[in-house]
Amino acid sequence: MSFAVHFLPAGTSTLPDDPGQGDQDQDPDELAAEEVGLWDRVQPALLEVLPADEYVLDATPFARQVAHRPSGLLVSWQHDDYQASLPFWSTNADSGAFDTLVRVTLSIEETTGLVGLDEITGGRFLDHHAELASSFAAVAEGFEEAMEQQTLLGRLRSMFHRG
Repeated sequence: MSFAVHFLPAGTSTLPDDPGQGDQDQDPDELAAEEVGLWDRVQPALLEVLPADEYVLDATPFARQVAHRPSGLLVSWQHDDYQASLPFWSTNADSGAFDTLVRVTLSIEETTGLVGLDEITGGRFLDHHAELASSFAAVAEGFEEAMEQQTLLGRLRSMFHRG
């Protein structure tokens, strides 16, 4: 489960009804030459934002990715689906990980002219990222609590600890 920012043409005012969830039985489309060219401009800009030795690059005919190891932030470039996502892990609930997402989003917007729309509000992420940071932290905390309850140790602890 992740918080995602989808990058769409500037004239787009809302997210598609089902972003990135096309026909699951259909084989993925290879990246078009212009998508690869756009990624070739985005990647160096992203690597300027992310600290050295903290990311992993991946490329296939179908997608390009940069993964930020400490936070789990993932920038995915697939045919007609460009996004940056940050998982709701408890270690990501701090402002540092969310600030990295803000810098990545700004970098992609400046490099491509695309606009980053978030999945929570469907609006432009950079217009209200400060408000979303607290929502993200709250969801991350709830996610951590739910995961804690899923483990045997977590369940035992909750049975005996009344806080």
